Amino acid sequence: MDAAKLRHIGIDAEEGLAYCADDEEFYDEMLDEYVHESRAKLEELIAAFELRDWDRYRISAHSLKSTSRLIGAKSISGKAYELELAAKEGDAGAVEALHSGFIGECTRFTDTLENALG
Repeated sequence: MDAAKLRHIGIDAEEGLAYCADDEEFYDEMLDEYVHESRAKLEELIAAFELRDWDRYRISAHSLKSTSRLIGAKSISGKAYELELAAKEGDAGAVEALHSGFIGECTRFTDTLENALG
């Protein structure tokens, strides 16, 4: 995957490659896996939100944070971290304030990444 193309959609490919031991083939696999896994994690996040299950929400946000960081998607990772902390603290107001925007942004990001990967 072209680093400039990834940068354009919000991915620091150099950081992602570093997490993948600078193995480009492995990094490409991680990008593909991210598209599929993030959709499942978003569904889990939405379900936990609807149930107001903040512990389950925290776990799903943590997973999205980690996998996003792994591919170099710093913005998504940072926002997932904010949600993880809010859920850990049981701060329903903060989660409610951030949740909808995060779901939309993460969905658009994942769709854009999927299109870029072909």
